[in-house]
Amino acid sequence: MTVISASIGACFTLIAWFSIKAAVAPARRFHVASIVIAAGAIGLACLAFRAAALRDADEETLFTSLRRGMVGAFLGLVLVSVFLFLYGDSTRAILAHAFSRPTSSFTTSPVLIASALLGFAAGFVIRTVRPRGQAGLSREAGRLR
Repeated sequence: MTVISASIGACFTLIAWFSIKAAVAPARRFHVASIVIAAGAIGLACLAFRAAALRDADEETLFTSLRRGMVGAFLGLVLVSVFLFLYGDSTRAILAHAFSRPTSSFTTSPVLIASALLGFAAGFVIRTVRPRGQAGLSREAGRLR
């Protein structure tokens, strides 16, 4: 679980880096989408690194994270599919400009694949960290108290 969360954190850090670079580098154009993507990626990277710092991740936590990852992948795929069908090439153009890439480099199938992978990663790390009062306690030990 630690390796998966750390890898996810590194991926979201790279996404944040690329979008910040796209927002800062061309001084003549400011992309709001770059800032929004960077803020979301930074938040998810922090969550991923916090999840990687958990030392006592049990099997139940891993399966819960995997289940949330699958739901996140499905939601990411559905959300991007809806935007692609409603707005078409505008969606791809916004994503391409957010990373300062040409629109032709963002074809539909890689965008859908990336949305599923990033949705899985986001679902995997969201709500992985336990509350402070229950750190290290299992559910049975919490009920016995």
